[in-house]
Amino acid sequence: MAITTIRLLCTSAVASSLAATLALAQAAPIEFRVVPTDRNPSACQQLDAALSRVHTFTATADGASVRSAGGVNCNMTQSSPGIYTTNFSLDTTTLAVTANSTTSPKSLEVREPRLGCRWSAVAP
Repeated sequence: MAITTIRLLCTSAVASSLAATLALAQAAPIEFRVVPTDRNPSACQQLDAALSRVHTFTATADGASVRSAGGVNCNMTQSSPGIYTTNFSLDTTTLAVTANSTTSPKSLEVREPRLGCRWSAVAP
């Protein structure tokens, strides 16, 4: 009986350790360099410089965040497991940002729906 109890405790300790390791891996920042798609209208080029800087995505306990030297600094909400979204304004343009941490490689997409602009990146 004591051996069974010890095994259960060890299994629980291993499971707890694995869960902690997975949580840390999920919280590790992911860096993306966003590039415009081939079919972007010319009106989208005004945003290329701000969006071309490295974007750092970090999953948090209650969602995620995306940060960039180009002025993108916002919190994201989880729309489905491993998929995070947010909208933010850059100058007078509203952009939709989606991060997908479920795929390999992980991806980040920025869209401006009014003009049809789109930028995307995958984690290195």
